[in-house]
Amino acid sequence: MPKAPLLGALLMLAACDAPAPRVDSAGQAARTDMDAAAKVYAECISGQAETMPVAGEAAGSLALNALAMCTGSREALAEKVAAFNAIGYPERTPQQLAAVAEASVKILEDEARQAAVVTIIGRQNVTAPTPES
Repeated sequence: MPKAPLLGALLMLAACDAPAPRVDSAGQAARTDMDAAAKVYAECISGQAETMPVAGEAAGSLALNALAMCTGSREALAEKVAAFNAIGYPERTPQQLAAVAEASVKILEDEARQAAVVTIIGRQNVTAPTPES
């Protein structure tokens, strides 16, 4: 087998300059910001569910309280979602962008609330008094 052509091709590839590093576009930067804000919001809700007093109240009510404690991070997320959406759809009105952002945040919020309920129920089961035999 002739190894010279293969070796020559490899040497030519090795001599090529590496491509320039990819520069983030405005959309990529907005997506990164949006993802970070979503993480902050979800962690806020889960943190509340893991640390709030859970005795004597329904898990669903406590989960709603956890959501209420995270309104600042929710609002920040909605702003990031609207900004990201505006890049892809610049013709949308501020009201349309806000509606899309609200719907998007609601999806994450529903999932985080459900996870908070599960966490709270687990914590309630651990702290619940056991019936004496």
